[in-house]
Amino acid sequence: MAPGKENLAESVSVLTQRQLDKFISEYRIPLDLYPVLPSKDETVYPFRQGKFPFYTRVCNFANYRVPFSRFLIRVLRFFRVHISQVNPFGLSRINHFEISCRALERRPDLDVFWYFYEFITAGDWYTFAHRKGIPSPSSSERSSLKNWKDIFFWLDDRCLPEDMRWRFKDQTMSFDLGEDFVFDRELAHALIWSQRDRDWPVSRRKRDRTIMSLLDALKVPSFDVLDFDLEDQGEEEVPLMKQAAPSTQEIRPIVPRNVPEQGAAETTSSIPQDAPDQLPVPPVHWLAGNQFLMM
Repeated sequence: MAPGKENLAESVSVLTQRQLDKFISEYRIPLDLYPVLPSKDETVYPFRQGKFPFYTRVCNFANYRVPFSRFLIRVLRFFRVHISQVNPFGLSRINHFEISCRALERRPDLDVFWYFYEFITAGDWYTFAHRKGIPSPSSSERSSLKNWKDIFFWLDDRCLPEDMRWRFKDQTMSFDLGEDFVFDRELAHALIWSQRDRDWPVSRRKRDRTIMSLLDALKVPSFDVLDFDLEDQGEEEVPLMKQAAPSTQEIRPIVPRNVPEQGAAETTSSIPQDAPDQLPVPPVHWLAGNQFLMM
């Protein structure tokens, strides 16, 4: 039986080596982050030293990739929660918000995100829920998802900031908006999409070049089933993988044992600098006219 909402401490992974190998290949998980299966009795928390549990649904539902987007990391740090504690619905709402901002050629704004979403508990996990009484920037969403809590593997925590910590239930949840809360109202208004007053950004599918609007894409249960074309581009364009690199959270280098701290900065980063075709696939890029809008 799959774990319920209240038994995170009992959740063990049912992922097989074959499934993990396929997942690593499909989502280009960097091998130098050493993805490995947990043992049969290892639970989500506590972590192995230097590792964290990575749910596969982070990629094939919430549509994130490794390295993670900087905006995702900024949101998690602000709410002082570990990525492994946020359910796929909460993570997907962060991603939908960022995609929508970039489709407007605007930087994602944490205060505007905070205006639209509240940080709440979801059993032993956490999530981001639409604030009551405030129009939603992405109201068409899937509302149920089964069998994700027991499908995870260990990944090096070098793709996370060093100060990302596990949130405990006795920590404050006081993230309410104060009366003096100030945010970008123009961006918030623009994010409340309407088919009647604007053309939606679109994405293309690989196999038949069919386009799909952002409105329709936000309704699908899993972005990967649509096989979006993330790599095809004109000869004169900068490779998309290379464009995505500056907007992602830096992967910390491996620090060999017995190496002085001053030598750590000189070690090689695990993000390729001269092989953009090897960079992890960015979450999604949208076509607005002829412009690529990167995560």
